[in-house]
Amino acid sequence: MLFHPKGFNHRDTEITEALFFSVSSVPLWLKGFADVGLPSSIVSAIYEEFERELGRLRVLYAAAPREELMRLFLLALEREEIVSIAYRETAIVDRLARMPIDDGVRELIRHALVWAWKDEEMHTIYIRGAILRGGSLAARGRAYVRQVAGAIGGWASSVRQNARWRDAPLSRFAATAITTAGALTGQVPRGVREALNYGPFRSFCEYNVDAEKTAARCWGRICELTAADDSFPSSLLADFRRITDDEIRHQQIFEVLFAALDDGDRLAPDESVETLAAKIGAIGENFLPRALRAPHPLGAGGTVHVATSGVDKRAALRQILADAKLAERVAGRKSVAIKPTFMLGYDRNDRSHITDPDLLDELARVLREAGVADVSVIESENIYDNFYANRSVANVARYLGYESDAYRIVDASSDQVVHSYSRGLAQTTIARTWRDAEFRISFAKMRSHPIELAYLTVANCEWIGGRCDHYLFCERQAQRQTAIMMLLADFPPDFALIDACDSAADGIIGAMGCPRPRAPHRLYAGDDALAVDLVAMRHMGVTETRADSVLRAAVHWFGEPSHDLRIAGTDEPLAQWRGPYDNEIRAMLSAMAYPVYVLGSGRGSLFTPEMDTAAFPPLTSESAMLRFGRGVMRRLIGLHHRR
Repeated sequence: MLFHPKGFNHRDTEITEALFFSVSSVPLWLKGFADVGLPSSIVSAIYEEFERELGRLRVLYAAAPREELMRLFLLALEREEIVSIAYRETAIVDRLARMPIDDGVRELIRHALVWAWKDEEMHTIYIRGAILRGGSLAARGRAYVRQVAGAIGGWASSVRQNARWRDAPLSRFAATAITTAGALTGQVPRGVREALNYGPFRSFCEYNVDAEKTAARCWGRICELTAADDSFPSSLLADFRRITDDEIRHQQIFEVLFAALDDGDRLAPDESVETLAAKIGAIGENFLPRALRAPHPLGAGGTVHVATSGVDKRAALRQILADAKLAERVAGRKSVAIKPTFMLGYDRNDRSHITDPDLLDELARVLREAGVADVSVIESENIYDNFYANRSVANVARYLGYESDAYRIVDASSDQVVHSYSRGLAQTTIARTWRDAEFRISFAKMRSHPIELAYLTVANCEWIGGRCDHYLFCERQAQRQTAIMMLLADFPPDFALIDACDSAADGIIGAMGCPRPRAPHRLYAGDDALAVDLVAMRHMGVTETRADSVLRAAVHWFGEPSHDLRIAGTDEPLAQWRGPYDNEIRAMLSAMAYPVYVLGSGRGSLFTPEMDTAAFPPLTSESAMLRFGRGVMRRLIGLHHRR
């Protein structure tokens, strides 16, 4: 359990019920709308009232600090959801587009608020997961109610604050109806409702200064309670302190933006792009656009090499590595770690979604010839080991033919060491071999994905830290894309390769296999994994890369490399590639994939391919219902392999 080594105490259920139905002296709706836009006098009054409320809770639960903590968790969850909706990129970008400021200022503000928005999304997922992991069924249901209430409040207030009637009449009408209903039920005072109207963006910033101050104060109190209880793990307290620091930085960002703008939404006379950038950068470099931050391998752009593999794929690989000057890049390096993909392999007859063993062997030999003494191939156990035996990295590697004297196999799941990430929450370890390698390579397979559209070199780094299934289901405390970005921020690949030679898995769920794969006869290589993926996705017919949640997160974290991206070699779309949205039926199934997997897959048990059970026998006997469900899903989404 997250909150206590032995879980909640016996009073948790009744405490949670009492907390949920009790009425604070600050009304629920008032808390919501206070976060996104009230006159200064009202906001100040709310902050003062919140301080009084904290004092009241401190006295009320003086003998039961865990009850106070649960109360604060529920309040924090609702508040985080409110601002994660209110700060969302689409709302902010639309508002900034109408402001009379130059593009440099607009991009500074956009990136700073997008970064704050992504922080708030992380906070929401984290605290919801904390409640779901440690609470009763009733507590979980009420957490969802709080989150929904926060989403409604955040959306309605954001619309009224940032959209004019002539721009979005239907949305304004719905948002007004929501606030009116709140007023009629006594949840939203009249003065508050009247204040929720379109006004200068400077006012929006001013209001959120106190909102973030309130949030920081709430999380500060959570830290105090956690620090006073020795049963809480130190990692939990560290996460709470990180959230508190995030909220303080958000407050400072809004203070800077408030001072930099006038009531006409123009830059103040004594401000410039340079002075505004300096003030934002002093709060945190990550709040600045990529061009103003320290260099990072991801998002740097550069040259992406694309080659036709032809008949001799080993020779084609050597040529593209020579063109990309890999030998020069690794000169003098003693150790190189390669992350291929093969742990989703389920049958030797389907190799469409795993890195070609021959190409992996050839890459390792090129590295050895360049003087690298230690070449490690790193993979991790995955969700299949919950259902089938013999799924260790060593066993799967041996079964699929990953045996070579040019490299050694490393199991990342047993190679984990503690690491304090520079940003993010809920991930605390990294594979030692990947961390310590002097040079890192992501060697992905070209394959489609129902959610990501394509699963390439950036996503391929998944599993190097915590297990991916820890970031998939409802009790997760970080989104899987956030977990990937955390490890890429601190330990990015130095080189990226995509294998699309003999076969590549397309269709609805190519990431897990494909009965009739394409043979693109292509190889992709480059120093910037994000740039390599963007080129490959365009060739796969994906023109809107922001539809890919992993690449969208990568662009938010590391920047868009398209400003400095060159292609050497073939720059033609792949013939007859079938993406997950290739037709209406596939589009519908792909759109349903994520919620169905998270909520209705039996934690992944239904979504398994037709495993070679002679090599990987089931851990338990398969019930008739499970056998039927798996059979239906395999045929529906193409996981049925035709031998």
